[in-house]
Amino acid sequence: EADLNAVRERVHVLGEQLGRPLKFLVGKPGLDGHSNGAEQIAIRARDAGFEVVYSGIRLTPRQIVSAAVEEDVDVVGISILSGSHLELVPEIVDRLHAAGLDIPVTVGGIIPSEDAEVLKGKGVASVYTPKDFELSQIMDDLLDLAEAHRAAIAR
Repeated sequence: EADLNAVRERVHVLGEQLGRPLKFLVGKPGLDGHSNGAEQIAIRARDAGFEVVYSGIRLTPRQIVSAAVEEDVDVVGISILSGSHLELVPEIVDRLHAAGLDIPVTVGGIIPSEDAEVLKGKGVASVYTPKDFELSQIMDDLLDLAEAHRAAIAR
């Protein structure tokens, strides 16, 4: 497992380079009300030094994208357990692109491996399932996405 202190230090260094804290948006689209996983990720991200924007449950893709735009986030995390991931997540990615944003989107939930590949083909950066339980490693991955995103913007 990635060491949380090492992740925290990397988050701090990148935040210093940006002149602001790294921001991570956690959203739960659709009718799914199960928020345990999203809350665990949000808390670990906060503990790793991210500024976390937790937008709550039962949101539309439009509301999630609006929050991403307003908050100027570095990574968007979508938690979805309802089975509607193939409909809602690509809509979020498309709306982000339509808003002129190429923010990395990561998804966590009950997602079959074949659906994970479909989501990645539609622009999702990474997909996590309940078997991905090393939260510090997930934070390290989110930081990698944020760093790659910021490097691409700088080019």
